[in-house]
Amino acid sequence: MTSRLEELLPLLAQLTEVDGEIKTLADLAAVDGRSQYHLQRIFSAEVGESPLQYSRRVRLQRAAAALLVTNKTVLEVALDAGFESHEGFTRAFRAMFSQSPKKFREQQRSTFNHFVRHYKLHLETANRTAPCVGLYRISVDNQQKDNINRKGSNMSYEISKKTVTETPFLYMRRQVKAEEVSTALAEMLVPVFQYATAQGVPFAGPPTTRYVSFGPGLITIEAGMPVAGPAEGTDEIMVGSLVGGEVASTIHKGPYDSLDQGYEAIQRWMMENNEESGGAPWEVYITDPGEVPDPAEWLTEIIHPLKRSEVSK
Repeated sequence: MTSRLEELLPLLAQLTEVDGEIKTLADLAAVDGRSQYHLQRIFSAEVGESPLQYSRRVRLQRAAAALLVTNKTVLEVALDAGFESHEGFTRAFRAMFSQSPKKFREQQRSTFNHFVRHYKLHLETANRTAPCVGLYRISVDNQQKDNINRKGSNMSYEISKKTVTETPFLYMRRQVKAEEVSTALAEMLVPVFQYATAQGVPFAGPPTTRYVSFGPGLITIEAGMPVAGPAEGTDEIMVGSLVGGEVASTIHKGPYDSLDQGYEAIQRWMMENNEESGGAPWEVYITDPGEVPDPAEWLTEIIHPLKRSEVSK
């Protein structure tokens, strides 16, 4: 049997379609086949928000990005986000960001304007990531993994060597057990994404998790968002960087549960090519579960920094 969260993924995709019709609980229940009460209870338990809260959060986070990136009026942004009036949008926006949409645009855009080349990437990242920022690294059941493998998604990995640019990274750090990674990521990525959105920090790429160390029973992970502009941290949210230089990279296609196969493939490639590790590896979530409900189609890039040779130093 599939997990309840897996069952909800198609509904999440409908609930958060960009420029799509706003779905009510009654609409979702009609598609799902459960009663509105039953769906509300399961949705809240699995996602951590009611359908209404989830939809409103996603629409407001996307609206915040639109306020920074586009020249649309506040009313136009409100209508695009599914709100019926300027007043209703302003009340909801103020409740989430502690200031009016107009004030948010005035305060954050002065800094954001220095990063014009990131406008499109920021808006795309905000629109795609907002619905599923708490869903990365979710597990699928064994039966579904077997079905995916039988379809040929138990893939071989093509490893490439490339050069990446050092990128600022806004993140949280935790020590967790291997089986707790999914839950921890939801608790880390959600506040980092919301913090960056509220501060008007331009996104420079999809959500990312770096694996700093593997101890006896515990893994140290850093999860957050690559950003393009200067950012200030807090007591919990730190500012660092994803290192630049030569890296080994591969694309994993399929559920997160089998990502270890990609890491093992890179390790074998490094041994065969006399390459040494140059730092902690990280994974970039290219495909969003809330946008693509089929785990067989999820794409994750695995990146492992390589040690620089004496010649290249």
